[in-house]
Amino acid sequence: MHVSLNDFWSKPRRGVDDDRSRMEIIQERVGSKVPVIGVGSLYSAEDVMKAFETGVPLLALGRELIMDPDFVEKVETGRENEIETKIDTGAQARLVVPDPLWQAIVNTPGWFPGVQ
Repeated sequence: MHVSLNDFWSKPRRGVDDDRSRMEIIQERVGSKVPVIGVGSLYSAEDVMKAFETGVPLLALGRELIMDPDFVEKVETGRENEIETKIDTGAQARLVVPDPLWQAIVNTPGWFPGVQ
């Protein structure tokens, strides 16, 4: 089950009296039946490791890989401190992002860190 949230750590809005994140609750309720893939604002290697500690077995990086296509390579080579955690709004060509997606990124404040 792919659970795409804006923020992996977001809390339930209603219907659950629990201090854990929605991802943790979903993992507890369905994780023994289907694999769970968690997504949402995991911008650093530390964020990813913390998310894995919740027991969610699979994580996906979307915005993170658009902002820094070398994210995984930087982690593998011990250069976590070089991971770009905000979109460079002048880097469309370098990031190889198609025009329609780029327009959505730069015209949707709050979707990507760095876009005001």
